Amino acid sequence: MSRIALVLATAALLAACTTTPAPSPRSVAAPGAFTHATATADEPVAEFWRRFGDAELDALMAQALAANLDLRIAAARVAEARALVQGTEGLGRPNLDATANANRIRERDSNGDPSSRNAFGVGLATKWEIDLFGRIGNEQRAASATLAASEAQQRAVQVSVAAEVARNYFELRGLQEQLRVVRLDLGTQREALKLVQARLDAGRTTALDTERAKALVEGTAASVPALETALARTRMRLAVLTGASPTALDARLAEQKPLPGLPATALDAIGTPETLLARRPDVAAAEAQLRAAEARSGSARAALYPSLTLSGTLGLNAGRIGDLGDSASFAYNLGASLLWSLIDNGQRRSQVTAADARRDAALAQFDQAVLAALEETEGALLAFTRSQQRTEHLFAAAQAAEAAATIARARFDAGTIDFLTLLDAERELLQARDRLAQAQTAAATSLVAVYRSLAGGWR
Repeated sequence: MSRIALVLATAALLAACTTTPAPSPRSVAAPGAFTHATATADEPVAEFWRRFGDAELDALMAQALAANLDLRIAAARVAEARALVQGTEGLGRPNLDATANANRIRERDSNGDPSSRNAFGVGLATKWEIDLFGRIGNEQRAASATLAASEAQQRAVQVSVAAEVARNYFELRGLQEQLRVVRLDLGTQREALKLVQARLDAGRTTALDTERAKALVEGTAASVPALETALARTRMRLAVLTGASPTALDARLAEQKPLPGLPATALDAIGTPETLLARRPDVAAAEAQLRAAEARSGSARAALYPSLTLSGTLGLNAGRIGDLGDSASFAYNLGASLLWSLIDNGQRRSQVTAADARRDAALAQFDQAVLAALEETEGALLAFTRSQQRTEHLFAAAQAAEAAATIARARFDAGTIDFLTLLDAERELLQARDRLAQAQTAAATSLVAVYRSLAGGWR
């Protein structure tokens, strides 16, 4: 056996002993069911916003999904990753280059006399690295996994954008309802102030009642600018989410409209934790990043072993351009080269160690994404259930406060209670209405959080 054959046989034997690292299993086991859900049927969560039956919300969502800048950035990153995959596909194939050269050569002949000559050539050159130990294959797998991660991250951005649009829209309507309630109560309180002032002028009450009435009016009026500011900021956020300038939606969303009613939602029909993890794009992105890190670890390990490259040229060489077509100008060169770095002062080993550490970090990030998904979903389910219960109690409280305020006004007009009692009833009514409006908004946004945790919002 020749030396070259022996070297190649040895390389082949080493290649047979080298494999790509096995996929790392996640160390976090998903529970069999959610604590705050009991059944296992699948709940549709794609275009979840349509279940609220609000045409304005549908229009804003369509605009956001078409023009949101975060989505544009994510799409560009997917295009970049796809281009890199296409680039790595050619690593395991021969390349072909066209060459042309013209040289003026000055040299000495065998007698030591200087002479000059021309040299011209045209031809084709090829080079092909044989993937003996999987370096190229691992690089290709890493690029493909990176593309999968970018695509999953794009879906995660879409989920986030859809949830943010819905959440801000509900907060907008909730703030409008709070402002409506405050203005309604402010009008009532101003009428009461007029009445108390008239009684003071008639000598039927004291200045203390008048000042108390003024304090209530001014305290209620003070909440209006804060609500108006919050409304303006929410409109700005919605405009930017839809890819528009901050004030582009001011006129469109200025009209006060009620908070959309919550659709009947089966929180006992949202699937199992395993189906959730299979659906969550952030978990898919973390898993793809882990696969990329594993492949890069294999690529670094393959660099420890020899690389085999086949090369060749085919062309025409002559001393004059006109002689390039002669049969005597035909030339070729075929060869193979085997490169094995025997002493590199530990550089390649350190690269393997670093790649393995990055793989371990990616595994921990994958496990972290799994836990975060389970935590977010359980928390969202619990928050929505409790927010509905809170809203029911606050609705009953608001009804009771309104009835109490009506009775207090009638008794004050009849002179059977003092103004302080009426003032307390009015304050309680204002607080009850404000708490109810906030609770209704919280219930709507907590339902959005449920859909978000279930990966609702992407198709």
